[in-house]
Amino acid sequence: MKNLLLISKRLDASIERIGQISSWLIFVLVVLVAGDVLFRYFFHVSSIAEQEFQWHILAAIAMFGSAYTFQQGEHVRVDLFYHSYSEKLKIWMDLLIPLLIIIPYSVFIIYLSSDYVAQSFATGEVSPDPGGLPYRYLVKSLIPLGFTLILIQAVAILFRSITKIKEGN
Repeated sequence: MKNLLLISKRLDASIERIGQISSWLIFVLVVLVAGDVLFRYFFHVSSIAEQEFQWHILAAIAMFGSAYTFQQGEHVRVDLFYHSYSEKLKIWMDLLIPLLIIIPYSVFIIYLSSDYVAQSFATGEVSPDPGGLPYRYLVKSLIPLGFTLILIQAVAILFRSITKIKEGN
């Protein structure tokens, strides 16, 4: 059981670091949006590439931040009920939800999105907008990457729950 707990802690540490990085992306996004507003309304200059870059950063924040949000227990769940559950029931839910829902769903999305991203890579997909960003496939690759991070965090929670159940907590 010590091994499972050690693996869980290492996975948690990795996800936490990625969450910290994604929090800096929020700062970058705020600066870009403020700059866009400043240039658009005061200097009457706008860039399609900059606007698309804002969307790409937002996608990275969402995909990287999801696993961190899950780790911190701030994800969407029915807290109205979960809050009132006993510790034992919470541990069992933390075992069953990743095992039955999050892990299979993440694997399914990774599987489906892999062909989508591969096709985009193969065609060298770029923005359809004049002046837009090239390398559209890079932002599309955030989909399987983000769900891989969610999968990693689900495994960490699963391992931690197994350890707690085996220890009798």
